[in-house]
Amino acid sequence: MAYQTLYRKYRPKTFELVYGQDTIIKTLKNVIKNEKLSHAYLFTGPRGTGKTSSAKLFAKAINCLNPKDGDACNECENCRSFNENSNPDIIEMDAASNNGVDEIREIKSKVNLVPSMSKYKVYIIDEVHMLSIGAFNALLKTLEEPPEYIIFILATTDPQKLPATIISRCQRFDFRSISSDKMKLCLQNIVNQENINIDNDALDEIINNSKGGMRDAIGMLDQASTFAEDKVSKHDIEELSGSISDSEVTNFFEEIINKNYETVFDKINKYSSLGKDFTLICEKMVNYIRKGILYKKNIEQKNIKGIDKEIYSSLSDSQLYVIIDFISESLNKVRNNFQKELTFEVQIIQLMDKINDFSHKQINVSRETLITNDIEPSEEKDGDVPRETSLSKQKENTVVIQKQETNVPRETLNFETKQEDSVLLKIKDIRINNILREATKKDLNFINEMWENVENYLIDEKYKLVAGILKEAKPVAASKKGIIITLPLDSIVNRIEKEYDISKELLKEIYNDSFKIVYISDSFWKDVRPSYVEKIKNGGLELIDEEKVLEELKNKNNNSVNDFSDLIEMEER
Repeated sequence: MAYQTLYRKYRPKTFELVYGQDTIIKTLKNVIKNEKLSHAYLFTGPRGTGKTSSAKLFAKAINCLNPKDGDACNECENCRSFNENSNPDIIEMDAASNNGVDEIREIKSKVNLVPSMSKYKVYIIDEVHMLSIGAFNALLKTLEEPPEYIIFILATTDPQKLPATIISRCQRFDFRSISSDKMKLCLQNIVNQENINIDNDALDEIINNSKGGMRDAIGMLDQASTFAEDKVSKHDIEELSGSISDSEVTNFFEEIINKNYETVFDKINKYSSLGKDFTLICEKMVNYIRKGILYKKNIEQKNIKGIDKEIYSSLSDSQLYVIIDFISESLNKVRNNFQKELTFEVQIIQLMDKINDFSHKQINVSRETLITNDIEPSEEKDGDVPRETSLSKQKENTVVIQKQETNVPRETLNFETKQEDSVLLKIKDIRINNILREATKKDLNFINEMWENVENYLIDEKYKLVAGILKEAKPVAASKKGIIITLPLDSIVNRIEKEYDISKELLKEIYNDSFKIVYISDSFWKDVRPSYVEKIKNGGLELIDEEKVLEELKNKNNNSVNDFSDLIEMEER
């Protein structure tokens, strides 16, 4: 006999074997026992949680000749024909591949035919959200008033895509993700019957990776039993799923908080070459920080290694909250992005910059400055001061103040800015002034309407890096000659400016026109925008001769301007 995959072999044959949906199963059994059948049911929920299996069991039970406590007997003629897939009165349809009006019209033409051997003719339509609008309209009337011997069971993972008119005509059952305990009970039962040699840690890893989907869990168990030579280990599951080990997560995070950019990028390249799943890596990072929060709150103390304790202790509670929020947002971006590696890489850069801010974005402030700002110098408590992220001891008795990461012009800063930076800011200020002087809402709408085309270049070898960065960018002002574009962090601004020429080429590809471009951070735009708005209202914005200013700056500091020309290209005269 040909080999049958485990998830098909162990598909439930009775309601009792449906794990993790006790409330729904109890309700369905009561419906059968009390003979309170509806004409249409809607089963919704994540994949692998038992929707289709329950629909089949329900269809079998309502046609069973000798039901027992609301469940099929599996012995009568109807049950046997169902188990052998030969019952003509239970019709399964996959809406993903049969989503047109013609298929629904065929159903409508047959609903008037009475069942050939059963009490009810049952239509099970899987992935019903894939039906076209025309198909839904064709189904609507039949779904509302079918013959008394017709029952529809609609199943979907995406109920929000269903028209409200369809949902309102069905009794809805929401299937939930299956709990870890229920999943382990089911997997352990299969392991025992199939004599699979597997570690308990490996079972836990399968459960973690399957995210509440029983079919995914059984499928991975099946694959692992074939993959492993002897005993299935946790490492085997990590290899099959594309995840990384817990110790590797620790090492990776240690390099991140130590700001070892080169090592981190080497690791990311290594993960990519090994075919690792960056979504799973993000999930493990979220779980790692979660364990740190629980550890610091004395909720979870087991299985915390020495290096983990050191990493957790080097970060304050508020810093851990910032990190877990950021990684959670990164997880969504990586999961939904076609260029997962690039997105993961950019998110890790931003994470390292955030962690870098915890310790390095601090400056010594004199007593006079503190008093001027109504801040009395005081000695910080140990628990409130971030430790050096290299995990060495803190420098003691140093009064510091956190500096917000912005590109604020020199006049607004209370500390000395390098001369080169002031030159760059001056040129940027001119460009922003000139763009805003001629900016219109119509021009900005034009830029925004076509901005989503940036995603089309994520698979282009030449533009994929720039496109990945610009995907997170936002045009905030535009004229016919220039665009002001904001990015989340200054570090990302610096990176895109190093690829200025390529980014300008990309935008020319999209808009078929050449623009002067200014890249700034969100925080910088938030700081300077009010003053520009006020100037515009008062008619105080005048065009500045950029070329003339450039000549003056070159005479004062030629090196700075030449360096800047590598970042922001000066258009031909």
